[in-house]
Amino acid sequence: MKQLRLTTTPPHSMFEGSDDLLVKRQDIGKIINCKLKGRTAYIHGEAEEISGFDIPVFLDGDMAQLDLSVEDQNILLLLPSGEYPLISTLQTKGILDNNAYYLTLKK
Repeated sequence: MKQLRLTTTPPHSMFEGSDDLLVKRQDIGKIINCKLKGRTAYIHGEAEEISGFDIPVFLDGDMAQLDLSVEDQNILLLLPSGEYPLISTLQTKGILDNNAYYLTLKK
């Protein structure tokens, strides 16, 4: 299964979107879509602190990585400061975050 790579944008208001990715790469491939258990995703915790924003921009790879067991996931956050392995955890409780993937640093 192909690694899922993502980045983010500079922080912006929800009313004024940003197309400026933090990482510009020429070797961006295709997104492989599938039916997912979750409906949205957020960069969370230390990964959010490092990236400065919580909205992921998926660059390429297999979205099914989000639903794999933590041991089998291959998710990479690309930032100007480096590349950071992430894990995806599906949050199934809460009003706002119901069925949201939290993307956190892999420890």
